[in-house]
Amino acid sequence: MSIEYKIDSKGLEEAIRRSPRKVKEEVGKFLVRGLAEYRRHIAGSPWRVGSRGGGSPVAAEHGGHLRDTHWSDIRPFEGVIMPTAKYAGFVHEGTRYLRKRPWLDYAKKAGETRIKQLQRELLQTITQDLAR
Repeated sequence: MSIEYKIDSKGLEEAIRRSPRKVKEEVGKFLVRGLAEYRRHIAGSPWRVGSRGGGSPVAAEHGGHLRDTHWSDIRPFEGVIMPTAKYAGFVHEGTRYLRKRPWLDYAKKAGETRIKQLQRELLQTITQDLAR
């Protein structure tokens, strides 16, 4: 259970061949911005405690603040964000006693437009650099 974003390096082969350092740097910036966008939506999830979309005030006493337990990892051409709380799967998928609250699906869908914009900016920056 995580949000993973992978960049297809096949489309960037020429750029990597010409300027590997610049491509790696720009892809790293893109992944940091993209994961920050996902985190923003996780923090604003309609399922967070006491929000308009649901949640329970009791959750804060009994292991709440799931949104603060997310771990990010940036690898070459890939970024991952996932919760570290042991109970995260039960909250996300639900149980027979707890309705599901798929905040990662929400964050991924809510951040999609901005991620695509960031990706366009990444490609534009790389192609401008190659044109020099």
